[in-house]
Amino acid sequence: GFADEKTAAQLQIAAGAPIIRVSRLCTADGKPAIYCEDLIAKALVKEDYSISDFNLPIFHFLQQFCGVSAYLDLTDLKPIVADAALSELLQIPVGSPLLHMDEVDYDIDGTPVFCSREYFVDGIFRHTVLRKKL
Repeated sequence: GFADEKTAAQLQIAAGAPIIRVSRLCTADGKPAIYCEDLIAKALVKEDYSISDFNLPIFHFLQQFCGVSAYLDLTDLKPIVADAALSELLQIPVGSPLLHMDEVDYDIDGTPVFCSREYFVDGIFRHTVLRKKL
């Protein structure tokens, strides 16, 4: 695929630049629970790969095929409602509440290495935030 304006801004690449999009649907007790899309700038990839190389978490692909490691991420969390596409993927009615996590992962130098869009079906997960002063 190719980077739209939002993805390009997050990955600090040109709009229209080639990207790799990895989509995953996770289930809980056989029912769709999380839909996740990971997006990587194709220019980061230094070796040939196959679809099976995405079976492990994306962090393994980044290390093995791109030579980069995610050091930290910045994630925007917000409630949304399912549109027609998410409704079909997650097998829930249109308008159902979802928690949306829009994440950008950076290497230790602060360069974006991938971004991720995750959608959590309501009532399956509990999200807790721990804040600590250092």
